[in-house]
Amino acid sequence: MRRWAGFVVLLALAGCTTTVSGAARPEPETPPSNLALVNPARTASVLTAVKTATEAVFSYDSTAAPAYDKALADNLSPGAREELAKLFAEIRNSAEPIKLVTRVIVSAAVEQTADKAQVLTVLDQSSTRAGATTKGIASVLLTTAREGERWRIGEIKVNPAGAGVPAEKPGAGDRVIARIRDSARDGALRAADALLTVNPADPEGTYARYESVSTGQLLAQFQQDKAARLDRIRTGGAKSALAPNPAAAVMEIVDDKASVLLYAATDVTDAAGQASKKYLPLVLRLQRLPEGWKAAGIESVQPLP
Repeated sequence: MRRWAGFVVLLALAGCTTTVSGAARPEPETPPSNLALVNPARTASVLTAVKTATEAVFSYDSTAAPAYDKALADNLSPGAREELAKLFAEIRNSAEPIKLVTRVIVSAAVEQTADKAQVLTVLDQSSTRAGATTKGIASVLLTTAREGERWRIGEIKVNPAGAGVPAEKPGAGDRVIARIRDSARDGALRAADALLTVNPADPEGTYARYESVSTGQLLAQFQQDKAARLDRIRTGGAKSALAPNPAAAVMEIVDDKASVLLYAATDVTDAAGQASKKYLPLVLRLQRLPEGWKAAGIESVQPLP
């Protein structure tokens, strides 16, 4: 699996017609309710603003506490400041000097309107205390609102589960773009469900699901390694399944290709029957085919150098 550089958070510290008088008429063209990626430049602008705010409030230097407090006041709503205060309580109460540097690895807009946005973000964090440095990544879902030229964070969800996003209605113009975006997100969720599910009692069925949602280089890799993969599934003993409500956001759509940022949890049961969860920030590279979107690549989000 290829390494992929992007963004992260929180160290381990803390109907297309309307019927009128029996006649079917096309629904009038209206803007989509979710503007994410409808205007890529505008979405990129929002993501840049949220990135700046996120890196400011998730970074901390105990020798510059007044500057940090100003960053909180500038970039967070009162409710979000309370959330972050709980997350950062151990850091801020440390008796030793501590410096936490947070950088966004990758982010994507789940939803966007003229004045609000919900952004899925993966953060890279590096904490230095008592001469020792600790690195980690985390995923957060940020709800933001525009205040003048600033986007202020109003809600922070760490290790988020995805909320249902209504699909756009059929239509013309921008709504077509929005529907393609929604179909790519749905395709990514279907692919992830198949690719992250392992049943050692049914290795052939597990492998068949891999092939059914794959295309291009990813499919070729599966087919080339089929015998070895089947053996690993059969003998590994661990069973896994995608946990409900993964969070997903489309990063880009170019022609018939799309990239989707996914934060998924899997429920894993090992050969001894021990249950655990595994958390996976991933990027799925999709290709749109006549039968729908399929995965051409899957990449784990890695910490920044």
